[in-house]
Amino acid sequence: MATSVMSPQPVPDPLSQNSAGPSILEEVAAAQDHLRTRLAGALASPPSKTASESLPTVPLIDIGPSFSDDSSLRKAVARQIREACVTTGFFQISNHGISFEAMDGVLKQAERFFHQLTPEKKDKVHMRHSPLFRGYEPHDYTYVNVDDMAGGDASSTQEQPEPETKEGFNWGYEEQLDPTGGDGKYVELDGQSPASTGQGNIWPDEEDLPGFYEAIKLYYGQVLQLARHLFRLFALSLGLEEGYFDDVMTHPGGIARLLYYAGQPVANAVDGDASTNGATTSQGEGKLGLGAHTDYECFTLLLSSSNPGLEILFPPSPLTNNRPIWLPCPVRPGTLTVNVADFLMRWTNGLYKSTIHRVVSKPGTGERYSVPFFFSINYDAEVVPLPESVVGVSRWQPVKAGEYILERLRATTA
Repeated sequence: MATSVMSPQPVPDPLSQNSAGPSILEEVAAAQDHLRTRLAGALASPPSKTASESLPTVPLIDIGPSFSDDSSLRKAVARQIREACVTTGFFQISNHGISFEAMDGVLKQAERFFHQLTPEKKDKVHMRHSPLFRGYEPHDYTYVNVDDMAGGDASSTQEQPEPETKEGFNWGYEEQLDPTGGDGKYVELDGQSPASTGQGNIWPDEEDLPGFYEAIKLYYGQVLQLARHLFRLFALSLGLEEGYFDDVMTHPGGIARLLYYAGQPVANAVDGDASTNGATTSQGEGKLGLGAHTDYECFTLLLSSSNPGLEILFPPSPLTNNRPIWLPCPVRPGTLTVNVADFLMRWTNGLYKSTIHRVVSKPGTGERYSVPFFFSINYDAEVVPLPESVVGVSRWQPVKAGEYILERLRATTA
């Protein structure tokens, strides 16, 4: 399949709302309105007679050369990353340095958590015990697209919201998970130190899942270091000094999740129009595992099992009768999928694209496990505009990273 250039996606214009830029709550509302606009009339499958090789896809980037001492090789990888960020907003990476032991181990822990823990033990680590959205997440406790909640939204085009089928387990940065040991200054989304509040991650007891924490630690430590490396490549991709973001990655935000999508039985296809409102799918097309959304932080690193399910909303084009279209993300074993999130799109003034995506569990594809890692800068860091020579005059007011992400998370709770 060929990679095609995406048209720039519209970004909510804060200047039309507030000359100083919108508040965080106004940004949350604008992001949801933007999502509804993008989903309107989306196609669930290509028009007839459209060749699959002509449709856009997610590029694969070999980042192995970026670990070289040769700066020209690092810059060459950064140029590929820039091309992906201004077009698809998604790319996959190979030769990323995460060990097979770490990747296989964390996926096995996902299977153990969701299948071996009793409902009572899952309830003990339920997300309701955490103001920071950590712990076990039943399928109906949060919705990444608030229009999918029971009752929906009066302004949504969705007639009957469809519940998500995913189950999750969430945790965030801890200094003992950081191979560098951290700098002793980590604060949570709310700006407070876990040591002073007693609030932090919620872990299952070791006797309930022996080895769980150690396997999580192995993977988390490696993906955290990879994220720091990637942010240096992002800096190069923007024409900045390679270490431009180093000072705000010393105790970074790094929320990760174990996600489980149950397999769906094979069902007879349902005839009808190939369009969808972007949230609901017909029985023949599968069940909604995770609703249509964009991510909130700077960027996401996603590890997935071999079963498909991730779909990306590509923009309208003549090939799709000028309608947005849902297309599957390629399954490339051993790779990680990277996507730009809203905070980086905001920071780059809309230059880098935060692209809408969802997970659909198709009949007959079996169970799916995934481990998204959402990388942010230090939560207490106030984000100031990038140089105008890089992204133009910023349309956004400065904000602390943690405050922004916390408000986005609060909007997802049913």
